[in-house]
Amino acid sequence: MKIRKILALSCAMATFAFVSCDDDKTIGLPPTPPVPSMEVSIKSLTGSFEVIQGKTLTLVGVVNATDIPAGTVYTWTVDGVVQSSSDTVLNFSNPLPDEYTVTFSATGEYGTSIATEKIKVRGKYANGVFILNEGSISTEVGSLNHIDEDGDITASVGMEINGSDFGITSQHMFIGNGKVYIVSKATDAAHLRRVVVLDLETMHELADYTEDLNAANLGPCDNIAALSNEIFLAAQDGIYSFNTATKAVTKIKNGTVSMMRMHASKGKLFAVNNNYVKVFEQGKDTISAQIQFGAAIRSIAHSGDGNIYVAFANEIQKLNANDYSIMATSTLSTGTVASGAGWMSANQTISAKGDTIYFYSSTTSPINIYMHIFSQNKTSLIANVAPFLPYTINYGGVAISPKTGNVYVSTIGSYGAYMSENAITVIKFEKGAAPGANAIKHVEDYIGYTRFAAGIYLPENYE
Repeated sequence: MKIRKILALSCAMATFAFVSCDDDKTIGLPPTPPVPSMEVSIKSLTGSFEVIQGKTLTLVGVVNATDIPAGTVYTWTVDGVVQSSSDTVLNFSNPLPDEYTVTFSATGEYGTSIATEKIKVRGKYANGVFILNEGSISTEVGSLNHIDEDGDITASVGMEINGSDFGITSQHMFIGNGKVYIVSKATDAAHLRRVVVLDLETMHELADYTEDLNAANLGPCDNIAALSNEIFLAAQDGIYSFNTATKAVTKIKNGTVSMMRMHASKGKLFAVNNNYVKVFEQGKDTISAQIQFGAAIRSIAHSGDGNIYVAFANEIQKLNANDYSIMATSTLSTGTVASGAGWMSANQTISAKGDTIYFYSSTTSPINIYMHIFSQNKTSLIANVAPFLPYTINYGGVAISPKTGNVYVSTIGSYGAYMSENAITVIKFEKGAAPGANAIKHVEDYIGYTRFAAGIYLPENYE
């Protein structure tokens, strides 16, 4: 009996010793290394995932791995269709405006990793500049030209896209709600097409309200703006609202405004009449507010934060679009703001990008272009552009891009020879260059495209 107990105890101790030694060996081993992997993402060289139709957006597939195995295969797809690129770079382009799903994958020793981005292809006309043509009063209808950001010009956009242009004496246009609204003065049956609405990005015609306006016996109109489904039209005796859903035309009480561009902000429409800014709202038959200032207003513009810059000859005030209080006032240290009320078109004499405001002094020589820093009361002369124009008569005004500071001027050589002696001049400036003629980087003239230009319009002026 004693012998059995000793043997059992010896076996138990041997087993414990074996297990203990084995555990010691396990504890001393290094940790198991993680399984190698790759992470991928997609970047755009422009920093944006939007591109204009027909233009190229360069996309880069980024592979995040400590060591990329040899033989790794890269694949790009657009809406599930494999693309020709087998590298980490894809030059994406599509002729049709839409939203597209782009994927980038890396497949190799570590498995497959996939990244996805949505790419928005915007219509050709979303950016750039529009030049509206009145046409000759008795022989030509109005038309619209477009110059894109690469300098390519399209003449008579309406005819090219829709097979028809506009009415006699196309006087003014407005950009809003993703649409372009064009008003022509003609009212008689032989020259229809009074108000035409186009899609901003594609220029496809959305509506023609000629018959509705003629049925309401609305007289000639020379200014236009819009809020949602309501179009505001300025006639000689005041402003009328046209409801595109009910087709009702209403004259707005105390709605007389100057021939100056109107702007929409915070669901309201802001217009100018001498010393007043008038506020219009959808569905109301009288103005919502009338803000009086101590001097004649030269122009108004978006401030970039939803409010309105109000420009006078020598100063600019910032109007709160909610309660109509004056948020700040800035004084020009040099130059004067030209009037936006013209006899031939409603001009935009100031353009703004945040705290930076561009303006011009006159449409006759010298045509001085200025840059004003609102918060600093600091104004600098960029250049006198008159010496760079091929013709001397300004017809259609001057426009300055708030995004780039580039200047657009429409001129003619004479009224009789307007069809052959006309130009749209684009003046670009060297970034960071000192003011003066040496700042001009490039001047381009588009000859023969205008027919009495009725204004130059930039989509960014309405944002």
